[in-house]
Formats: sequence, structure tokens, C-alpha cells
Amino acid sequence: MTTTVRDLAALDPAGWTAATSHPFLDGAADGSLPAAAFDRWLEQDRLFVETLTRAWGLLLVDAPTDDLALISDGIAAFVAEVEWFEELGTERALAIPAEALAATEAYNAHLLHAAGRPHPVGLSAMWAVEATYLEAWRSALPGAPAYRPFVEHWTDAAFAAFVARLETAADRSLAEASAAEVDAARQVIALTVGHEATFWAMTFTG
Repeated sequence: MTTTVRDLAALDPAGWTAATSHPFLDGAADGSLPAAAFDRWLEQDRLFVETLTRAWGLLLVDAPTDDLALISDGIAAFVAEVEWFEELGTERALAIPAEALAATEAYNAHLLHAAGRPHPVGLSAMWAVEATYLEAWRSALPGAPAYRPFVEHWTDAAFAAFVARLETAADRSLAEASAAEVDAARQVIALTVGHEATFWAMTFTG
């Protein structure tokens, strides 16, 4: 029987729920999220996306030919996202680059480590990042007026299509993986989901 990334994620339903639902997202949905908290999160997410770009670069080392286009598209999209953050920094007077909080440092270190592992493991980690992110922001739709452009940005059709491509590639990679690699993918998905949950909480706790 073939194991998929969603099969592995389903082994930790509480972790997945924590990564995709949080008062931060509820506040973006109903408008109760303080602007200062949102700006703080933007500053940390800007740091995260830069590291994510570098992590995807590491995926190229062990990637099969079939995944090169996906990884190339991912890197291009994340570079564009970093540039978008730079524009936001000017508009909202954000601290860019900000000093990384502990949760950001830990998540960034995890990403770089995961990306250097065998391809099925690294790709599973990256899927967990993007799949939880998409589901989390979908929970905030349509978004309060102050946050609606952001909610729409992180849930648009292009991003959803990219996450779907990533899931297909991750599942294909798992289908060809050893039992040890599948188990490592299970562990890395659980760890990634945990970092996602902590990243939301960081906005309030630092």
C-alpha cells in the first residue's frame, strides 16, 4: 500500500489542527488581531521566507529530474515573496531585516536541516510547510477588511495549485522511498507541523 504525505500527517491530527487554527488567524478573520502583532508576524515571516528559499535551493542537490521544474518554480515564487515583503516593509514601516525571535530561529534551522536529508524526507517537510500555511489562511477567509488583501494573497488559486503540485511530487517521492525514509518523512512532517503552530503563537509570546 502506498503511503502519502496526508497519510503521514493524519497520524498527528492534534498537531495539524494546532498548525492550522490559532487566535492569530481568528483575529485576521474578524478584525480583532492588533496591527502591531500582525506587523511583528510579518517581520518574522520575511525572515522565514528567505530561509525557505535557501532550503528549496538545497533540495536541488538530491532531486530527481522530474522535480527540477517544481523546485525552480518554488524558488522563483519565494524570491518574489521576499521582494513583496520588502515593499511591505516600506509601506508599513516594518523592521526589515528584523532580529529573529527564538521560534523563527528554530524553524529556520529545522528547514535547512530537513532540506539536506534524502529527497522524500526534504520534500515531505516542504509540503507540510505549504499545506498547513494554505489551510491556516483559508480558515481566515474572507478576512477582515484590514487583513483581506493578505488573506487573499496567501490563499489565491496560484498558490493552491503550487501546493497541489508539491503534494503530487511528495507522494511520488514517498512511493519510491525506503521504509526508513517513509518513517523519517513521518517524523519530519510532525516536527514541521509543530514549528508551524509555534510560529503562530510567537506573535503573542515572543
